Amino acid sequence: MPFTLGVIALLALGGAALAGSGNPAPTQGGVSCGVATRTAHGMTTFQGVVEAPGKLIGDYRFALVGKSNGGSSTISQGGPFSIEAGTSTILGQASLNADARVDIDFTVTAKGQTYDCSQRLTAQS
Repeated sequence: MPFTLGVIALLALGGAALAGSGNPAPTQGGVSCGVATRTAHGMTTFQGVVEAPGKLIGDYRFALVGKSNGGSSTISQGGPFSIEAGTSTILGQASLNADARVDIDFTVTAKGQTYDCSQRLTAQS
């Protein structure tokens, strides 16, 4: 439960930071989104998180490519989603070795717009 509360707090902070960074797409129409990370026991977990003030229905794509000395991994998730107003929802999740170099592509399409949600919100240990 502390991780979930942390994600919600980070969405609020991340949304405020994104709004001031000149990249308004993730916060247009009140939609906040990004990739939360948590590292433990040599693995990093990546979670695609989205939050909106009203009900949100759409499609998402959550794709990661990780490369490390042990090889590479390609993970692709996606599909339709529906979230209730004011809730923070995880739309995709994957874990990779903590030492991996990771490229993330997390997009959300809803309300006739596509949001680039690939920004990392946090790095927790």
